[in-house]
Amino acid sequence: LRPWAALAGPLLAVAVVTATPAGLQAGELAWPKWLVAGLVAVGGVLVGVWTPLLKARTDALAARTTRAAERAALADEALGRLPGSKGLLVEEVNSRALLHIHEAIPLPPDAAQRQELSAELPLYVPRDTDADLRATLEAMRKTGGFLLLIGPAAAGKTRTAYEAIRAVLPRWRLLMPGDAADVTALATADPPLRNSVVWLDEIQEFLTGPEPLVPVTVRRLLADTSHPVILIGTIWPATFDQLRTIKTAADGGAGEAGPSRGSRDILEMARRFSIAAWSEREWGRAQELAHRDPRIETAARHRGAHGLAQVLSAAPELIHRWQQADNPFGQSVITAAVAARRCGHPNVLPASLLEGLAQEFLAAPQRATAASTWFADALTWACDVVLNGGGIAPLQPYAETIGHIDGYQVSDVLVDHTVAPAPGTAETIPDEIWTRLLSLATPEAGRGIGRAAYFAGRFDHARTHWERAADAGDTRAMRHLGTLLSDQGQT
Repeated sequence: LRPWAALAGPLLAVAVVTATPAGLQAGELAWPKWLVAGLVAVGGVLVGVWTPLLKARTDALAARTTRAAERAALADEALGRLPGSKGLLVEEVNSRALLHIHEAIPLPPDAAQRQELSAELPLYVPRDTDADLRATLEAMRKTGGFLLLIGPAAAGKTRTAYEAIRAVLPRWRLLMPGDAADVTALATADPPLRNSVVWLDEIQEFLTGPEPLVPVTVRRLLADTSHPVILIGTIWPATFDQLRTIKTAADGGAGEAGPSRGSRDILEMARRFSIAAWSEREWGRAQELAHRDPRIETAARHRGAHGLAQVLSAAPELIHRWQQADNPFGQSVITAAVAARRCGHPNVLPASLLEGLAQEFLAAPQRATAASTWFADALTWACDVVLNGGGIAPLQPYAETIGHIDGYQVSDVLVDHTVAPAPGTAETIPDEIWTRLLSLATPEAGRGIGRAAYFAGRFDHARTHWERAADAGDTRAMRHLGTLLSDQGQT
């Protein structure tokens, strides 16, 4: 209202000096003619002066109103890109798939009718870190902040994060951006974000995509402490360490100008919580809930070396299917998928890549005696679910549109598993696998593969993959390639 109130003075002045002579004449006041003429002259001057000023002010207000409408439209567009349009309340979200929580072993039919049990989510077993995590969230209610949960695949990071915000911030909005571009839109469009949680599960996907998050975007979201926003993300330990590593020139890297600078700065803004191996106290809590949820009872009975969340997501069965495979061709397809992911390939693996790379993991006699349908049969075997149809399988088909499979996704549990016969970390993957990826991977996948090669110290492979991606128009790959070549003296 302040800009409109500022118009009151000019409007009143124009009205007064315009109406006064007419009022004098109408009232037939015996004023000297020279005084009336003077008032008319003064009024004319004031009208001439004030009218353009008034027009300039009204034009400025109109432009300001237009800009405000445009900003409101951008804000609505930014929120409209998210699930639930303008966001869902935390307490309203109960979809495992929406939260990206690993699928659990199925609920037995005789327990499906219990009202306290969810078919999608087993009862939550409190973690040792819950108290500290929730106290931190409580402290951030007034100022906002950034939390990051670090732990291996299927350790329970995402479930722990969700249960924490549901306990502390049930009436806050939950904004679930699909990629870094959505997060950037939220920061730049500046919609009303007060009392919102920005969900960044698998935060590495936001830090390494085509339009990765930059530190200034995160700072902008956190800057207004009077309108608190909380960012909460999850990440694997190895990925966290990789994204925070900056290769120095002595190591053959690109130093502070390397591809991980922005990622490192963002990760260092977060308050970090470790979600590691399950403690005896946590297993004790699981035992207390076992009689209420048969899935927890099954997990507690077969705990072995795995955590409860990993058992619930069938990690032991997945690893057993892979390591103790009675189908060498199916095993080679799974191994190829794991190797490709560890070499930095995006999550969706084309069938042609799996077929070509799987041959690198077959012995010569196996290749010689393979049937013409070996790959189709192996792929079917690798996609078979474990635990009697719980929906969990080593490989899962992936499709953007109905009727067309774009590729396959391998279980994160297997990618995170490093015991033989896994191909190990990116640093220990044989050179021929990196070379084979050159002929099998698309240029679009080259930036991610080049990044993994860079951090594995295989700078020749990094250069080659970045060159292919750069030739395809990937400007991020161009930047990575430029810093690498410059650091190597090829200015």
